[in-house]
Amino acid sequence: MSPTTTAEFVSLTTPHMPRLFQIGMRLTHQSSDSHDLVQEALTKAWANWGRFNRDGSLGAWLSRILVNTFISRCRHQKVVNTAAARSDLVDHLFDHGRMQAANDPEGEWQRDDLSDEVVAALDTLPDRFREVVELVDLQGLPYRDTAERLHCPVGTVMSRLHRARRMLREQLGDYARGYGLGLAASA
Repeated sequence: MSPTTTAEFVSLTTPHMPRLFQIGMRLTHQSSDSHDLVQEALTKAWANWGRFNRDGSLGAWLSRILVNTFISRCRHQKVVNTAAARSDLVDHLFDHGRMQAANDPEGEWQRDDLSDEVVAALDTLPDRFREVVELVDLQGLPYRDTAERLHCPVGTVMSRLHRARRMLREQLGDYARGYGLGLAASA
C-alpha cells in the first residue's frame, strides 16, 4: 500500500485505540493479552483496509474485527486443548500395561490373585519358562495355542512347562507345605 494509505490508516484508527483496548480487556482480563489481541485485530484491519466502506463506522468495524479475532482465538485454543486432552486420553488408553490387561483380563485377575511369594517365584523364572507357565497354567491356553503364540513346537512348550513347574516346586515347597499343600507328594 502507498504511504498515503498507511498514513490514512494510522490517522483514522488511532482515535479508536483506547476503546479497542477497553474491549480487549473485557474479553481477555489481561493487559498483555489485550494488547496482543488489539495488535492482531489491527493487523487484520490493515490487511482488509481496501474492503472498509468509508460510509460506515470505523469504530464498529474495528470492534467487530477485534471480537471476531477473540472468538477465533478461543476456538483455536479449544481445539488445541481438546487435542491435548485427546492425546492424554490416547496415552492413557493405549498404555502398554493397560493394553496387556485389556487383552488378557483373566490373566491379570489371576496374577493379582496370586500371593506375593508365588509372584516372586514366577518372576525369578527365566522368561522362556515363565511365559509358558503364564500361558498354560494361569491363562489356561492349550499347548498348541501356546506353541503358536511363542513360535515354537508343542514339544518345546511341554518340556519348558515341566522344567518351570519343577523350578517352582523347589522354590515354593516350604510355602505350599505351610498351607497344607503338597503333603501327599512328600509322604
